[in-house]
Amino acid sequence: LCTAMPHMLIYHQVHLKVGLLYFLSGNGKGCPFMWQSKKINHVTKSPLASETMDLADAADAGHLTAVMVKEVFALSKEPKVTCFTDSKSLIDHLQTSHVIQDSRLRVDVARIKEMIELKECEVKWISIDKQLADPLTKAGASPSGLLEVLRGGLF
Repeated sequence: LCTAMPHMLIYHQVHLKVGLLYFLSGNGKGCPFMWQSKKINHVTKSPLASETMDLADAADAGHLTAVMVKEVFALSKEPKVTCFTDSKSLIDHLQTSHVIQDSRLRVDVARIKEMIELKECEVKWISIDKQLADPLTKAGASPSGLLEVLRGGLF
């Protein structure tokens, strides 16, 4: 660990498959430590529900990893967990106080909002051209952005 204040960066992409990239980063450099690319094995009512459920699971995993990193490296506080998604609709739902009709979606959105409020994670929108997880979920998606990060270790 090269820095006193590392960050957990999680790139999240859902497209019939879920793609997750986990990076530990600090001082402008990062290193992947885990990735997942798997078929979605749960039934949801909408693409938004899938995005939300999988992002909530990724945020949970990121928070757990941050707690372990804090303990292993005897840090004064947990590393910051940042989740990136290209789902504008998910970001909009996280920033509104409107009641969501789908009860399962409402629970997952509330779970993420609570994690944000407790500063266990933050969720940021990124444009599709910056989405590093696309090559894990979409045939024909350019891996150039991901390869650039992996080769240079820079964010």
